[in-house]
Amino acid sequence: MKVEMQSRAEMFSLEAELVRLSQDALKLEQKVTELFELLRGPIQRYLVTILGNAAEAEEATQETFLRLYQNLHSGQRIRNVRAWLFRVAHNLAIDRQRTSKSLDIMDASYAAQLLTGSQHLGSSPERRVLDQERLGRVQSGLAGLSAQERHCMDLRAEGLRYREIADILGISPSSVAEFLRRAINKLMRALNA
Repeated sequence: MKVEMQSRAEMFSLEAELVRLSQDALKLEQKVTELFELLRGPIQRYLVTILGNAAEAEEATQETFLRLYQNLHSGQRIRNVRAWLFRVAHNLAIDRQRTSKSLDIMDASYAAQLLTGSQHLGSSPERRVLDQERLGRVQSGLAGLSAQERHCMDLRAEGLRYREIADILGISPSSVAEFLRRAINKLMRALNA
């Protein structure tokens, strides 16, 4: 929680600086680089969940930050940089899906890394089997989510607020709350099955 609050404070500080520096290209580039270092991981993780492909997600992540630089350099003011970045990333992913008309299935080992955060190399064989079973139930539950439920869950997992998620997805905050409630119920049923 303390790290999240610190990164939010860093974001507000960076956003204020971006407004001041939008006409100084070199300083603006440095600040966008700082934002890239701060938010690349969360945005790329979110894009992997939509695109199912780490290489495509990396490419879309870079495109997202390039668009941030271009917009700021042209003088556009962005009030909430974090939410703006996630919205651009979301829109890029949806555009890529529309043009490709096919979704790559996420590699199971990569999904396991995303969900567990580690490979439990020091765990006992019994613990690894239990973790694999639990991961299977989670994956089954995630497969049962609608696209909107999945997007809301992924964005919430990245620490975005309901209002920010609503802005990114173009829906109301009450719809975000309802999608999250449904998603959590489905996941709980899958985990308890």
